[in-house]
Amino acid sequence: MREVGNGRYRLVRELGRGGMGAVWLGQDTMLGRDVAVKELVVPGGVPAAERAVYQERVLREARIASRLADPAVVTVYDLIKDDDQTYIVMELIKAPTLAELVERDGPLGARAAARLAGQLLSALEAAHESGVVHRDVKPGNVMVPAKGTAKLTDFGIAQALDDPRLTATGALIGSPAYMSPERLSGGQASPAWDLWALGATLFFATEGYGPFDRETTSATMLAVLNERPRPRLTPGPLAELIVGLLEPDPDRRLRAEQAHRLIERAQASDQDLTTRVDPPTVRTPGPTDHPAPAAQAPAPTDHPTPPVQAPAPTDHPTPAAQGPAAPPAVPRRSIDSRRRTGLILSATLTPLFVIGAVVLLYFTVFRHFTLGVPDSTTTTTQSTPSSVVPTSSPAAQPVLTVGPDGDIAVYTLLVFENDCLDWVPAKGAGGLGANARVGCYGPHDVEVLHTINSGTDHQKEAPYPSAEELARRATAECTRVFLSDKVIGADKETALRFWVVVPTEEAWRLRTTNGYRTSDRTSSCFVGRADGAKLTEPVMTED
Repeated sequence: MREVGNGRYRLVRELGRGGMGAVWLGQDTMLGRDVAVKELVVPGGVPAAERAVYQERVLREARIASRLADPAVVTVYDLIKDDDQTYIVMELIKAPTLAELVERDGPLGARAAARLAGQLLSALEAAHESGVVHRDVKPGNVMVPAKGTAKLTDFGIAQALDDPRLTATGALIGSPAYMSPERLSGGQASPAWDLWALGATLFFATEGYGPFDRETTSATMLAVLNERPRPRLTPGPLAELIVGLLEPDPDRRLRAEQAHRLIERAQASDQDLTTRVDPPTVRTPGPTDHPAPAAQAPAPTDHPTPPVQAPAPTDHPTPAAQGPAAPPAVPRRSIDSRRRTGLILSATLTPLFVIGAVVLLYFTVFRHFTLGVPDSTTTTTQSTPSSVVPTSSPAAQPVLTVGPDGDIAVYTLLVFENDCLDWVPAKGAGGLGANARVGCYGPHDVEVLHTINSGTDHQKEAPYPSAEELARRATAECTRVFLSDKVIGADKETALRFWVVVPTEEAWRLRTTNGYRTSDRTSSCFVGRADGAKLTEPVMTED
């Protein structure tokens, strides 16, 4: 077994090999932990001058990653030079890449993709604020663990905005299918390059294939320069996010702050069902498939569902209207047919069937969908849930408000279910800082138990239901989730506590920011230990 770093690190076995190096499973004998060790491997016959360039790239990767303090960037522990060999000792991430995950399980659903988008955007912002462009954002460089934060890896070809030394004249370094048009045209490095690549990566994550994947490099580059792909399976704000990031003109491309707003709207993917009542196709289950999420009733639980709650969002995408661009006329990545939720049937099916499907959608989904203001024309003669399902729990803490005039004086808390946070909801707590999101298998204060969308269009005026009404409904919904199997532990009502945070009227109100109309109408629930100590592993099951 090889040892490096004066015997501190043992190289147990090779995990993978690429063009510039091999990655090993290593053991840190001093701290007693597993690590990843990246070894520079230069191809044979490379001249000394070029070898020096390779070595400088490895050193750059270590230096860049080590100064980026973000949960979505792999942590660098050590940099070693032994016998003219260079090694980077890094955090070991036991997770598939996004490319492997989609190949294995099929496209991500809207909520999972929105969570991933927020995490990757955070990592890119950290890099850009440090004056660094990643230049190789792609599915193969994103690791997606079952719990915690996705990780952006491989800063080996990253470029400082003011330091072009490692880019040879005329050299094309990176993956053409994830390069922006202005980069292919020879433009200067800029954060817009990475935002374009993020859009292409999210397209892959949600559609199951790369938007510009073609049989040859030249065909790929022509597609990047001339085509405008449109998501077909991706709903609402998430589709807007992807299309906006893939804007060919860098001056018109979404900026990071605009992308954050769309991610915030996309985090509650169930909202899209309320606005997409007339899709051009109807999906019905195949003989071995599950029912299509757009037409299914909420899954049965051990308790009746309160009439005012939103149905649990699904991690499978709701089909959206097909855009003008069709998928490339080349074989897609292999996606098992079992991952498809149904067969696409033409909208020319018999009128009776179509009407029946719409009626089913209404009575099983839409009629009970909004958590915000009830429709004045809808009768509320259903039995109240309080007689059947607990609407409060000893674990529930006093309800907090979020908004400029609230207990937490920020407009919004941009969180996703199952996020783990080094932050506690409390009066005067402030918003989530750049380092608030942490891994779930290390010390953390709370986990995001649930997020509840208002069911209103965030870009239109809507009456505020009152903080008391929002608190009542959100507490009932969060109690239901807390008492369900989603939260682990038979004694959870004594061992754990949960907080409910609802928007104030000021946060709810429609406003214009950077030319965009927006509002913040999402309630959130957080769970942590009752004794105030930190959690050290997840207390929630994965969706």
